[in-house]
Amino acid sequence: MSLFIYKIKFMYLFIDLGNTKTKWCLVSKENLEKSGSIFNNELTNFSIVNEDIESVFISSVNSEDLEKKIFEKIKPLCKEIYFASVSKKLLATNYSSELGIDRWLGGLAVSKMTTNNAILIDAGSAVTIDFIRNDSPQPIFEGGLILPGLHLFNQSLVEQSADISLKNKVMTTQINNTDMAIMHGFLMSVSGAIEKFLNFYQLDIENTDFFISGGDAELIFNSTHLGHKSNFKWVENIVIDGLKIYQQLTFSNE
Repeated sequence: MSLFIYKIKFMYLFIDLGNTKTKWCLVSKENLEKSGSIFNNELTNFSIVNEDIESVFISSVNSEDLEKKIFEKIKPLCKEIYFASVSKKLLATNYSSELGIDRWLGGLAVSKMTTNNAILIDAGSAVTIDFIRNDSPQPIFEGGLILPGLHLFNQSLVEQSADISLKNKVMTTQINNTDMAIMHGFLMSVSGAIEKFLNFYQLDIENTDFFISGGDAELIFNSTHLGHKSNFKWVENIVIDGLKIYQQLTFSNE
């Protein structure tokens, strides 16, 4: 495992501490960027060397232990370290207090990307499908679905049956082996959930924008089962985008 060292004079550091990976992005006042990701079990090998970071913003859905680990890594670089939290002043929500900061930040980013109603699919360890309503006086995070991501989908099958496991993720149009039975099963479940979700909220497809992000976003986006592709926009890291907006709005509202 290698040591990651970046000697770049940026002003802000954004960190998305997810269930499996930590994604990060360094941004200067000139909007120059450097970004990357690392598995959480390799965080001891991650280091950023920089003398001019003004502030750090972190989105975390992980454990307090991992949060402390990343905090100790970042503390020598900067005194201003903020863990983002849901703020209804920045994006209203009808969801309960259980709403994860990653989903809310994704919704915050989407609310600035379109004036239409929007569906956000974030395909990571879990697949979340969320509705951001824009046909009201202000954008509202209404709610959404949580499904197992591909890894969890496969893991649940492996744990319950020794004969079922995913060995090859290369997609084919034919469903004639166990790998394709799992892959198409996962993709049909996601695409079917999106269709049912649209019907649940009685959304007009022509006036609804779709955003997709996360580690398995490309797999879902390229699926033959996914409809309304002309309405879809692929975003590399919607949580990081949300953190950037959170930083801008938090400072502007001080």
